Amino acid sequence: MTRTAILLIGHGTDDSDGLAEYRQLAGMLQERLDLPVQPCFLELADPPIGQAIDECARAGYQRLIAIPLLLGAAGHQKNDIPVALQQARLRWPELTIQYGTPLGVQYSLLKALADRLATAEAAAPPVPRAETALALIGRGSSDPDSNADVARMARLLWEGRGYAHVTYGFYSITTPRVPQTLDACIALGARRIIVIPYLLFTGRILRRIIAQVAAARQTYPDHDFVVTEHLGLHEGVLAAIMQRVQEAMNGQSAANCDVCKYRRLFPGFTADFGRPQTSDHEHGLRGEASGSMTNILPPRYRGGRAVSAAPMTAAPLVFDEHGQVAWDRIWGGDDPDNPFCELALAGGPPHRGTLLEPVDPATIQADPAGYARVIAELRRALTMVTDLPVTTDTAPGWIGLVCESEEMAIWLLRAIIVENVSVRREDRTLLLPAGPHFRLEGEIKNVVTAVAKTYHYWKEHIQR
Repeated sequence: MTRTAILLIGHGTDDSDGLAEYRQLAGMLQERLDLPVQPCFLELADPPIGQAIDECARAGYQRLIAIPLLLGAAGHQKNDIPVALQQARLRWPELTIQYGTPLGVQYSLLKALADRLATAEAAAPPVPRAETALALIGRGSSDPDSNADVARMARLLWEGRGYAHVTYGFYSITTPRVPQTLDACIALGARRIIVIPYLLFTGRILRRIIAQVAAARQTYPDHDFVVTEHLGLHEGVLAAIMQRVQEAMNGQSAANCDVCKYRRLFPGFTADFGRPQTSDHEHGLRGEASGSMTNILPPRYRGGRAVSAAPMTAAPLVFDEHGQVAWDRIWGGDDPDNPFCELALAGGPPHRGTLLEPVDPATIQADPAGYARVIAELRRALTMVTDLPVTTDTAPGWIGLVCESEEMAIWLLRAIIVENVSVRREDRTLLLPAGPHFRLEGEIKNVVTAVAKTYHYWKEHIQR
């Protein structure tokens, strides 16, 4: 029987009350699910994600259900956590990690907010709902999708309850901020404003929101302000987490890519469109050895020795009678000197010392003809060395390679990352970097080299 644990990934805090509340929630979740729950954090608290996964792997767990304990889908969920999970997959290839989705807009969370609202209203002096405005206050994000969830939840909370108005605001990062949100409620004619902190845990942010409401009381002494309790340990929060756990365990987790700023062009967020998935050593890579590739290698390639960033011997380009590169004639089958075998996974193409990444959309817009030429050559080359379908219907800066199975895509992704080539996966499709400045003898050859050697090894060795 597969030993399974829940990896509960919190944002992290240095507030003792907030941390205690998080750990209490993790304990309650473990009791409800009857499965071990391993808490971990992106920042400010320990253990980091990678360390928690390592501990689970050493303890003999064979499957982890990784749940981002976040209300919305933003940079932590889309970048930092996936990078941390991928690094762990490379270290523990025998460990299955299934990634869930953030809590998002769920009925159980809506019910929790409604209960917090009803409790606060019952404890306050009576004021007609027709003279009352609701103000849902979120943490705030640089991701439009996450911020839009706050607006959606506010509207759902307001529907059918008879309050005069509903609005929403944010503590930081985006607007409207708390003071402007409260001003808007007053301007709409509300006699009472009920402020609902849309936060999972207590802490400094909650206390600062309460302080801002207190300041508004001084500014508007003739109006009534009520602050509800945050979500906290409400049953609806537990139900929402368990829903996401069940979805992940059943392979039903689905990210909302329709309005993702990394895949769709939003005014004000053009720099994020098609941006590579990365993290840093304060979040997803916290606790990892900085500047070393050794820690991302599977255990059989580590052995206590450093991985060299020096380029290995590269086969020269071979041209056909039309002057085009004959990509399928550069490297030879099962020749014992073939660079595309197991030991080569610890070597690499000539760019090995730096990460080969896609370019930003602005660079592509500045040279569309050059980008089209690179995409065409990469498409021709990848088709020749893999016999796999190639798709260009991707975000700018990427070209897609459609694998035969998800298992194949995952294995190739792990192997290509070791070559220090940026790569992303969407189901069976691998996304590889492209840019208008990519040179035939340089970046194009590096992408094709990494794909050709890993594809060869999958077809000729793994599958056999």
